[in-house]
Amino acid sequence: GLIVLLAIPTIAALAQSQGRFPEHWLPWAALIAAVYLFWVARQQHHERWDSLAARYRLELRASDLERERQELEGSHAGLTRLVAERNRELERTSQDYRQIFECAHDAIIVFRPDDERVLAVNRRACEVYGFSREEFLRISLADISEDVERGKRQIGDTLARGVYYNFESVQFRKDGSRMFLEINASAIEYEGRRAILSINRDVTERRRAEELRLAKEAAERAGRAKTQFLANMSHEIRTPMAGIVGLSDLLLQSGLDERQGDYARLIQSSAVSLLRVIDDILDFSKIEAGKLTLEEVAFDLQATLREVVELLRLAAAARGTSLELATGDALPTWVCGDPARLRQVLMNLVGNAVKFTEEGSVSVHAVTMGAGRVHIRVEDTGIGIPAESQGQLFEVFSQADDSTSRRFGGTGLGLAISRRIVEAMGGEIGFESAQGQGSTFWITVHLPPAEPPVTAEVPAGRPDRPYRVLTAEDNPINQLVITEQLKAMGYEVTAVSNGLEAVSALESAQGSSGSFDLVLMDCQMPHLDGYAATARIRQLPGAAGRVPVVALTAHVLREDLDKCLAQGMDDYITKPFREEVLRRKLERWLGGRQPQAGRPQVGRVGPPAVPVDLLADEVLDEEQLESLRGLGRESGPDFLCRLVEQFRSRPFLDELRDAVERDDRAALHCRAHGLKGSSAFLGARRLARLFAGLEGLSRDGTREECLRQIALIEAEHGRVLPRLAAALASPASP
Repeated sequence: GLIVLLAIPTIAALAQSQGRFPEHWLPWAALIAAVYLFWVARQQHHERWDSLAARYRLELRASDLERERQELEGSHAGLTRLVAERNRELERTSQDYRQIFECAHDAIIVFRPDDERVLAVNRRACEVYGFSREEFLRISLADISEDVERGKRQIGDTLARGVYYNFESVQFRKDGSRMFLEINASAIEYEGRRAILSINRDVTERRRAEELRLAKEAAERAGRAKTQFLANMSHEIRTPMAGIVGLSDLLLQSGLDERQGDYARLIQSSAVSLLRVIDDILDFSKIEAGKLTLEEVAFDLQATLREVVELLRLAAAARGTSLELATGDALPTWVCGDPARLRQVLMNLVGNAVKFTEEGSVSVHAVTMGAGRVHIRVEDTGIGIPAESQGQLFEVFSQADDSTSRRFGGTGLGLAISRRIVEAMGGEIGFESAQGQGSTFWITVHLPPAEPPVTAEVPAGRPDRPYRVLTAEDNPINQLVITEQLKAMGYEVTAVSNGLEAVSALESAQGSSGSFDLVLMDCQMPHLDGYAATARIRQLPGAAGRVPVVALTAHVLREDLDKCLAQGMDDYITKPFREEVLRRKLERWLGGRQPQAGRPQVGRVGPPAVPVDLLADEVLDEEQLESLRGLGRESGPDFLCRLVEQFRSRPFLDELRDAVERDDRAALHCRAHGLKGSSAFLGARRLARLFAGLEGLSRDGTREECLRQIALIEAEHGRVLPRLAAALASPASP
């Protein structure tokens, strides 16, 4: 068609030249041919462009595919590296977990829940149970559990909950020993199957420690119960013993014939012997409870030795035995230590020597060994000690044989107590003995030389006319004894049976001419005991609330005596007591002259207008000191050292100043009141007056006045302490 179309103009031109076509046909034919040619050219152009575009797109696609291929290869390489890293990380994690699994401090066991067959264990499990890994993998936990049924219930609970925390189980080691385990269990998948991971902590030692702690607490409770029991028994025994001793004293003063007098003295001697047994038991209970305290005061060593020998010389003479004392030339007179405890040890050693020696001799030798050490030896020609009994001589409740206690008496506690006292003093105790040839007991203690203190002697007077004394005592025998003793001393006595009656009697007598000058208050009474009664008395207005109250107590433990003073009592007497002790105690509080109308109560004076004249009295009341020595003999050998130890403390000065700084007048009044009573009880009359002045200033004195009074108290305390320690360490007058 293109060829024909191209030929049309030529044919048209020939035809026209021959006149066969119209005249205007040729232009049209040429136009048609041109249009056709243009269309053909345009078509070819489009076809060629489309071809170029297609090839371009193909090249672009090929480029995209190449780029995507390269990206895919890069991603593949990255994924390959990531997989490798993850694999290495998983391997490290697996190693870490395996290391943790193996190195855990607790036993870890993986087992099947249906039959409890062990699937995996760590090293600690092998150590705890004693099985090797291979042995573990061949056993079931049911084979080594004490309570299999309980274990199955715990497995069921673990599967139901997913986890089961902190339950206890008892299992057996390979050697058959029991162990307590604290277990935390979890349900897990292990190697494609259900399993339980059990972390077992061996708490056997902790359980034992807990049992030991509970046993220790039980032992401590038993110890406290024993101490309380001993204290209660002491009280229950001392209360009737007070009646026995007091009635025997009254009998001896009632004009008995010779035989009756011998009987009364035997009753009194038996009562004193029983009290020594009680004191030994209480002493030992204090030592066992770790409450043994030692003094460090200056005392006359040679006087102490002479006192012990003189006290026992009469008993030795009654057995036909001579008792002699020999001291080395270099032995110091004044030393520093605990005189009461040393005296207690010597009384026991020398007393034993006298007791086991009949018609022989006992000698006490004391020499210095230098460096402040003193060696004391007690030799006797008595029965001696069998060799088979010597190893247990210092043990508790131990004597040479059973016949010893039957023949000579005693508790077997004396030497045990002596050994503990000597050891507490940093010394040694020992003996040498042969049966039938006598014994030698010796001690070596540290007693460095000390400077002799100076003591003052103040004569004590007697009242010119009777004072009125109220005694509150529920025991009818003791009430009778105290009443008769007081009447014999010349006092007017009113006796009541309990604390309520005592308070009522004071209230009724208040403001009358027959008001009471002193109250003797038993601590243990029905309805209202002595402590509560004293508290009510201290709340009474006027002189009735300030009357001195002296406790009568059969308790001799330090905390019991401290309680008396803490409850507002001014003093105490331990039962049973001798008439002379009661006499001196009353003279101490009531003084030696007739009470006049409007006189200030002794130990209860108000605030002075000027500072107390420190020269008005001597530092210590010698009569009171003599009373304390006698009371020490009645209440136990460590009584005086406890008093000095209690008085030695200086923190009360800081407490008084602190109360003034805080303007706590109630605390200042309470503390001054208690210290006033303690000072008066120890015979420190000037110090007691200073505390009484501070007690009055606590109500309406200025801060400066209170501080000045405390400064005077501090100075006087410094003077009293060394003199008190030395005075109480010196022997009592006959």
